[in-house]
Amino acid sequence: MLLHYLKIALRNMWKYKMQSVVSIIGLAMGFICFALAMLWIRYEMSYDKFHRDAERIYVVYQPSIFSSNGSARGVNFRMPAFLKETFPEINEASAVTPEWNINGSEIKLDRVEYKAFWIRIDSAFLSMFDIRILEGSRDFLIPLSNKIAVTQQKAREWFGNENPFGKGIQRCSIQKYCPVGRGLR
Repeated sequence: MLLHYLKIALRNMWKYKMQSVVSIIGLAMGFICFALAMLWIRYEMSYDKFHRDAERIYVVYQPSIFSSNGSARGVNFRMPAFLKETFPEINEASAVTPEWNINGSEIKLDRVEYKAFWIRIDSAFLSMFDIRILEGSRDFLIPLSNKIAVTQQKAREWFGNENPFGKGIQRCSIQKYCPVGRGLR
């Protein structure tokens, strides 16, 4: 019985070749899209799970006319205090504001320019996330400080095996505007 059904299916596929090819390609594309969507959903659901108490960490978006999707992650530095006062169930809140312009930004070291992504954080950020300062101090958290923190990977990329402490850098936009040098700490 099964052999009969298989024979009929093969005859129909052979009789309607173009329709069969289109159907098989469409079915394969559907499976591929489903698999990619599931991989993306799995990634998004596991985002930042390596942090302590990750299930209790939330990102606050605010409306923005400058963003393509109508909302932005960057919030005012007064927002964490407002959230903690308004919602007593919030233990800790931190403002993380990305600093970038449409053209991007660069770092200038010894006449060599590197692409960079800047964020401004407050002191609560380090207590909320499992981030350790390997060397130096927390002076970069002082408002209007000319100190910055860099990851080990960026320090190696910019300075090689050389110690980055006390080095001066210039922050530049793509339009080549470079303010005063800032020291690394």
